[in-house]
Amino acid sequence: MNPGIPSSKFSSGDGVSRRGFLKLGFWGATALTLGAGGAGLLTGCSGDPGPASGFDYLRQKDLELLRPLMAPLLAGGLEAVPGAGPDQALAAFDRLLAGGSDGARGQLFQLLDLLQLGAARWWLTGTWAHFADQEPAQLRDTLQTWADNDGGFARLAFKGLTQPLMMAWYVTPEAGRTTGYPGPPRNLAAKSA
Repeated sequence: MNPGIPSSKFSSGDGVSRRGFLKLGFWGATALTLGAGGAGLLTGCSGDPGPASGFDYLRQKDLELLRPLMAPLLAGGLEAVPGAGPDQALAAFDRLLAGGSDGARGQLFQLLDLLQLGAARWWLTGTWAHFADQEPAQLRDTLQTWADNDGGFARLAFKGLTQPLMMAWYVTPEAGRTTGYPGPPRNLAAKSA
C-alpha cells in the first residue's frame, strides 16, 4: 500500500470511497442486466413462438395479459351477448389487427411487451401486479388509475390499447346490436329501384 494515498480513497482529489465505487458498480451492473433483459423483450429477441393457436397476430402472452382486462374494460359488453367471453373479444381484436399496417402492429406489440414488465406496468398503470393476479375490483381500479394518469405516454398507451379493443368488440354484429345503434341509414331509393 502506498503511504501517500489514504486507504479509504482511490486518490486524494476524487473523493470516491471504495465502498461508493462498489455500490456504483453493483447498481450499474444491475441496471445493465435489467436493461439488456428488457431490451431483448422489447425488440422481439425473447424467442416468441409466433401467434397463439387460432390467432393470426396475438401471441399467447398477449392473450394472458389482455384476457383479464376484457370484462372490466368492456363494462358489461361481454355479458350483453349471450355466450360471449374474453376470448371472443380477443378474436375480434385479432381480426381488427389484420387491417392495420405492420408498423402499427409493431408498436402495439411493443406496448404489450412493455406491460409484461412489472416496473413498466407500475409506471403506466399504477400497479406492479400482473392483470391476471388482480381481483375484478382491483382491475377496475387499475384501469381507472391508468385512465386518470397525467403522464403523456401513459395516457397515450391507455388510449392506444383500450380504444382498438373496444372498437373491435363493438363492430362485431352480436355486440353492435346490444348498443341500440340501428346501423347506417338505408338507401330507400336504391331499394325501390
